[in-house]
Amino acid sequence: MKKMILIVDDCDTTRKLLSYIIKERGYKTVDASNGIDALEKLAINQVDLVITDLNMPQMDGYELSRSLRQNVSYREIPIIMVSTESGETDMKKGLEAGVTRYLVKPVSPQKLLYEIEKAL
Repeated sequence: MKKMILIVDDCDTTRKLLSYIIKERGYKTVDASNGIDALEKLAINQVDLVITDLNMPQMDGYELSRSLRQNVSYREIPIIMVSTESGETDMKKGLEAGVTRYLVKPVSPQKLLYEIEKAL
């Protein structure tokens, strides 16, 4: 069975680009525009990995990651945060929130796919 990856980003173009790259490798995708939308999608989809942006309206990537780590149903799902924020503080906050990997945009398709395969 193909692995399902949830892509969470408030930019429609970014979601489409990531989805295209990921589907080319044989994964299935579902997308969400923010953390709240992501939680709704998680409730109706069996997701194997989450890729999330940091800066989003309503619920950012930190809040989403903390929420997933506090929920026994989602606690073990790997989370890859992909953000334009490149500061060490941002990366540290991401890891403290429970992300598995923190990548800085722009990230090459090869690097993203490598990190996905490593996390799965």
